[in-house]
Amino acid sequence: MDGKAGVDSKLQDPNSTRSRSNESGSGSGSGVRSGNRGVGDLGGGGDDSELDQSNLGKQAWIEKAMQDRRSEWTEAKKLTVFCGTWNVNAKKPTENITTWIKPSTKQTPTTDQTSSIGNEELPDIYCLGFQEVVDLNAQSLLVDHNVSKDWQGHIENTLIKTKARQIRMGEEYVLKKSVHLVGLLMLIYVKRDLVSQIKRVDAEVCGVGILGYGGNKGAVAVRMDVYDTSICFINSHLAAHKNNVQGRNSDFLNICKRLRFKGLRHDEKIGDHNYSFWIGDLNYRLTCTDLNEVYREVEESNIAKLLRSDQLLLEKASQRTFQGWHEGDITFLPTYKYETGTDRYDRREDKKKRFPAWCDRIQWKIDQKVKGTKVKMLYYKRAEQKSSDHKPVMAWFDVTAQNVIKLAKARVLQSITRQFDAWENNQIPQVSLARNHLNFADVRFEMPQRQVVVVENIGKSVAEYYFASGAGSGSQPSKEWLSVEPFAGYIPPGHKIELQITVHVGSKSAGPLNQGLDSLQSMLIFRLKCGRQDDLGKDYYITINGSYLRSAFGCSLEYLVRSPMPVRSVGPSTKVHPEAVLTLPKEVWRIADYIYQHGMQEEDLFLTSGDQKQIAEIRECLDTGADFGKFAVHSMAEAFIEFLVSLSQPIFRMELIDEMRSDANLTDFCKQALLRLTPIHYNAFIYILSFLREVLKYSSSNKLTADKIVPLFTKCLFHYNPGAAEKLQNMRQKPYLVLNHYLTNDDFVVH
Repeated sequence: MDGKAGVDSKLQDPNSTRSRSNESGSGSGSGVRSGNRGVGDLGGGGDDSELDQSNLGKQAWIEKAMQDRRSEWTEAKKLTVFCGTWNVNAKKPTENITTWIKPSTKQTPTTDQTSSIGNEELPDIYCLGFQEVVDLNAQSLLVDHNVSKDWQGHIENTLIKTKARQIRMGEEYVLKKSVHLVGLLMLIYVKRDLVSQIKRVDAEVCGVGILGYGGNKGAVAVRMDVYDTSICFINSHLAAHKNNVQGRNSDFLNICKRLRFKGLRHDEKIGDHNYSFWIGDLNYRLTCTDLNEVYREVEESNIAKLLRSDQLLLEKASQRTFQGWHEGDITFLPTYKYETGTDRYDRREDKKKRFPAWCDRIQWKIDQKVKGTKVKMLYYKRAEQKSSDHKPVMAWFDVTAQNVIKLAKARVLQSITRQFDAWENNQIPQVSLARNHLNFADVRFEMPQRQVVVVENIGKSVAEYYFASGAGSGSQPSKEWLSVEPFAGYIPPGHKIELQITVHVGSKSAGPLNQGLDSLQSMLIFRLKCGRQDDLGKDYYITINGSYLRSAFGCSLEYLVRSPMPVRSVGPSTKVHPEAVLTLPKEVWRIADYIYQHGMQEEDLFLTSGDQKQIAEIRECLDTGADFGKFAVHSMAEAFIEFLVSLSQPIFRMELIDEMRSDANLTDFCKQALLRLTPIHYNAFIYILSFLREVLKYSSSNKLTADKIVPLFTKCLFHYNPGAAEKLQNMRQKPYLVLNHYLTNDDFVVH
């Protein structure tokens, strides 16, 4: 099974596992996904028209065979990539930056590497990332400032200073893409003679506050295909403060999970690219506690000793962040924190003591599944600009791209397709399922459980399968909480596949389960197709049973106020009181009281992500009635947000806001809208409104303003879900105006 497929060899199982090579190049195999990409997407580009799009499993299998024979239809192209990152501390672009973006090409190479950069060479691609291009202490961080022009002009003045020479040497640059999110900015420049080889360019942004609100931290990203190789660039600014390692780890995971390039035919995430480069102020610090000792080590350039306390290296070694990402050897002094305008670390007595740290980093990752991917870092160092409290960092990479030879690809594809078709005959396929009954015990809200079913083809012909449902062949199960991958595909004779069966109860499915209107019971129909006739197929049944631990998350306000006991202690058949016995849900009061007692002064309250493990423990306390332990305030705040968003109905209906006319008096409208709320919803809304007003009284400590929290709480209270551009840019949306008025107008103060 591990053998490389030759021209006339048998096709290999797309689910077989192969070993991986070291960081500088890809392995020989490919665990190709089913159901998302066609053969035309190999290497990140191309046309899917060669294959019938309905045969998703067939595509995946043929794609695997094409990968095995990739060398027959591609040629290698060498690219040079420059990555630079700089936290500019909201300073204007006035300083000469030649030593950063056009450094001397006679660099000291990284350890165990030999520099191959010529004296006159400049990179094919520039990726330049900036953080804090605006003042992050400004009153509003939810307005997308147009800050790119100044920095763009400064960069281009540096790159094109000797334009005649560049044109002569083929080094004239074109801005291919720019993207920014409040304090984050990224510019991608490419040589003009490379522009024709670049396609499928897209950019996205991702805030990492709770629900993605609050643009002071987050990521911007650009992806493109160069020749037929996909490259992704990410520029991020992660959570600050020395002791907030978990916050930085959570930011990384949230960016990886939520950042999707949606401007393409298929959504793509960071991990879907042949090459990925992650730059930015990652904000990881040193674990050291003796500041004077750190300064002594810095003065002696004892870099190796200091790196033993580097949080990022420690977290990566423990597989808690940036798993699978690589970094060059650090041979330069810490890049933070400097006294602006100097080369001195900031040790002023009147300033907050900051430990020097390597906050500014460059990471890279390659797709081991695609043959021929190879990257070599030629240098990794910092520049000595003085205008910011950070020093810029830069790295130079040699990258091997793949260029598709279209005629050769067509010939190989034709050969493989004919071979596959020869296997499709009218023999009755036979498979064996390792088990056909799955039990998912004690399923909790937003805590997915997965089990594997191994299916083996014990017959002599190719087995084509799909999961049958009311929605048609190849569809996901009709149950909201149940999913299966891959849901369609092919199994060669003598081969096995693993079916991943997942039970995941979220907001949409929790309500019916809580009320006893649904249960974790279902049946999956694994159907084999016989030849090309659906009606000759054979069905195998996989029964699903499970038990759901009921949760307040996903319930309605009406249910919660009529149930004085913790939700977990009330059975689905237990009748709740016909009338409300509580003024508001006890869960709302418990969380708000905890925050009031422990965290009103917490900086960036409601804007900083919490610890997911703690949030799960908070849910458990709310559902069982157990006392709260000692939880981080940010975890409690995110649990509060999660609870409000999960309610089966919003506290304040959007229909009321939709009725507001553009010429309406806002105060009058808000008063009338309150009168139209049910008593239960009125009580909850007024309580939360009063709580948020109290939070804003501590703005000098928690740095919150109404503008900062309004977009987040319109999602919580109104279940308003705008697009990314509206969410981050347009505070004139009616829901924002209404909630902001409730929070700031004295007519709505509750005494």
